[in-house]
Amino acid sequence: MLHTAAVGVAFAAGSFVSPHLAGHDARSAHASHHPDRHHDHTSPEVLRPLMQQLLVDSVQLQGAIAEDDLLFAATHADAIAGACEDGGSEHGALPERLGPSFLEHDRALHGSASRLGEALRAGRRDDARALSREMVSACQSCHSQAPAADGVDLRVLTSFADALVAPAGGAL
Repeated sequence: MLHTAAVGVAFAAGSFVSPHLAGHDARSAHASHHPDRHHDHTSPEVLRPLMQQLLVDSVQLQGAIAEDDLLFAATHADAIAGACEDGGSEHGALPERLGPSFLEHDRALHGSASRLGEALRAGRRDDARALSREMVSACQSCHSQAPAADGVDLRVLTSFADALVAPAGGAL
């Protein structure tokens, strides 16, 4: 029940912000800002857009699964699986900034998203549902960590209040 409620909240938030962020591609911004692919994952200009795009992809993935569009869902699972393109080379220093179990959650998220994409492409709906729950659980586990010592609070990184602009140009 808790899982269903948490996913429902994410869908509600995502359905509101998805149109505002639909043109945003965190991976291209991520790569162009740091062409050598070495960067501080905890800096707001890298981490916040990456987290926002993960949420948008997750919402669109769940919507595509609900509509039985498994191939479209697989594209979003693949985007989540490969969201950080540096291959983990810089992730070793992150636990001190993003919480002691960050790497465990990071591997669980991206690994389950990769397996989810494979299951979706193969039409294995039961496996896809289980892997989808596993992926969301990895997100929830990571974001429920206490704020890290260096002040990076993963619980607030998916806040869209400062990222959205109202149609008239004012802040939402």
